[in-house]
Amino acid sequence: MDLGQLFFLPEWDDKFLRLNNEEGEEWKTNKAIQIAETLYNKWRDVFHLSIAFAESLPEDEEQGFTQKLIIENLMVVAPKIMSAAGDTLYIIKMENAAIIRVNCIQLMEQIGVSVLMGLADEKHEKVIKDEMQNFRLLFKEWVATFEKDDCEDEWGLF
Repeated sequence: MDLGQLFFLPEWDDKFLRLNNEEGEEWKTNKAIQIAETLYNKWRDVFHLSIAFAESLPEDEEQGFTQKLIIENLMVVAPKIMSAAGDTLYIIKMENAAIIRVNCIQLMEQIGVSVLMGLADEKHEKVIKDEMQNFRLLFKEWVATFEKDDCEDEWGLF
């Protein structure tokens, strides 16, 4: 697998936000959107470090599976941040946030198991953990900006 092709995660692009907010420029100063952009950019840091980690794993069939799981978790988070940043329902924002959390937890578990098995360097894991902690702090700040609306969650989750 050529992970080098996955090393690129595009910069934040608010074009899709403009589609829902055609009236003026006020939406650009929205605190939630500003935090979402900061969160997305922090994810880019985690993404690049984690791709480098995955590239460092031995290239056998078993570790190819671990690489794929790491990449799968990495690829889910950025679109979910973008989706939840838009002008959307509280339920959708919370659903995206829950999916982000699950993928981050699974990513760190996969990295931890790789180190535990002696397939990767503990120092590399530490760097990713530190960046993930920074991401988690921004994530909590971002989720706190979500405003509950009147839309009822048919599943009763949010």
